[in-house]
Amino acid sequence: MKPKSADHHRRWVLRLFEWGLLTCMIALLVGLFLNHVGRAQAEIERRNFLTTVRGMQTAVLLQSIIRPKKMVPGGNPAKAFYQQFGILPVGYVGELQRPDPAAVTGGSWYFDSGEHQLVYRVGNPRYFRCGCQGPPLVRMQLVAAPGSDQLTVKILDEGNWTKGA
Repeated sequence: MKPKSADHHRRWVLRLFEWGLLTCMIALLVGLFLNHVGRAQAEIERRNFLTTVRGMQTAVLLQSIIRPKKMVPGGNPAKAFYQQFGILPVGYVGELQRPDPAAVTGGSWYFDSGEHQLVYRVGNPRYFRCGCQGPPLVRMQLVAAPGSDQLTVKILDEGNWTKGA
């Protein structure tokens, strides 16, 4: 077998460098793509959350007009949602007595019967900021609307849904 020339060795090193550069570029593009997908998932979660809250506000308003005796401040808005629309919020796990938020999976709703609050446990914590201790969550409560005898769902501690981290 004939020995390889210096020119061949130089071309081989250049090809190795090109392959390394190509690998780095692909890794960078994959990282950018995954970051974009994460931001899109967070935006979808935010919009689903807001749609569900608006649906609950509508259900509570209708329920407080149709059956005012059944609706009381501090009640469970998910029950009004179910009574009006026949479905529960996606991911609703039920009424819990003083639950540990870390034990509830992300993207779930539950009613804390001890605090009389509906709680949404954020599913994508990387893109959500709040001042709460532990896992990120949003608490809501059924309260009387200001200047009216109707009830509404009030968001107690709305966090900051960020577009990127």
